[in-house]
Amino acid sequence: MRTRRIPGTDEALPVVGLGAPLPFVELPPEGRDLPKALIQTMVDMGGRLIDTPAFFRPDVPVIGELLTEMGLQQELFLTGKITVNGKEEGIAHLEKTVANLNKRPMDLLMVHNMREMDLHWPTLKEWQAAGRVRYIGVSLARTTDYSQLEGFMKAERPDFIMVRYSIHHPHSGERILPLAEDSGIAVIGVEAFKTNDDGGFFGLVAGKQLPQWAAEFDCESWAQFSLKYMLSNPALTCVVTETSKVKHVVDNMRAGYGRLPDMATRQRMREHVLSL
Repeated sequence: MRTRRIPGTDEALPVVGLGAPLPFVELPPEGRDLPKALIQTMVDMGGRLIDTPAFFRPDVPVIGELLTEMGLQQELFLTGKITVNGKEEGIAHLEKTVANLNKRPMDLLMVHNMREMDLHWPTLKEWQAAGRVRYIGVSLARTTDYSQLEGFMKAERPDFIMVRYSIHHPHSGERILPLAEDSGIAVIGVEAFKTNDDGGFFGLVAGKQLPQWAAEFDCESWAQFSLKYMLSNPALTCVVTETSKVKHVVDNMRAGYGRLPDMATRQRMREHVLSL
């Protein structure tokens, strides 16, 4: 698995990790075997980062107890997010996240979608100063207006940002990713397979043959086509994907192996997909 350094550190992350599919939130009909298999497959394929589920529901996500049973907390790079309003509520939210994941210090905590930054960002800075979290940052997705994020990056220099970036949503690549690269900010790319709807990319390419020239950058599937497009941008530290199928974890993780497209090929990839 290809790795990239977190800027300003000697720590490297594998370039493909896991997001938070529903089996990490609540147990599926298959029980604990499925979510455990998703995690173990990522690890076996060389992955390390899991963007853990946000606490949108009253019940805590099941991923914490699964990781405890598997004994993987120290091996993995785990993220968490503040997804509530109010300063005290945000602190309680973080405490609940840490208790669920049982990782101390946490690897990365973020303010989700830059929610109430005046309240939550000082909390994250305090936690980092106290040694309760190693890296802090923000997420911002499902937008084409990155002016607030750009200003924040220039003023605060967060350790990480998490943004949407893909063939169909290249907007963060125009100013945000170059700024991150110049400023030494790590970037987690998300929503690789979204067009306008979740998973819309696969509806678009269904029944279509992968172009023969994809073999030039060791691409074996449409999922890898999208992920390798993202990873060929050197500003991206890693990408995370969500799936509830083990075979898709394997496919996605393989995007972190082999060659990546060059700049000319990236343009060719985008033109090809947009023509479908």
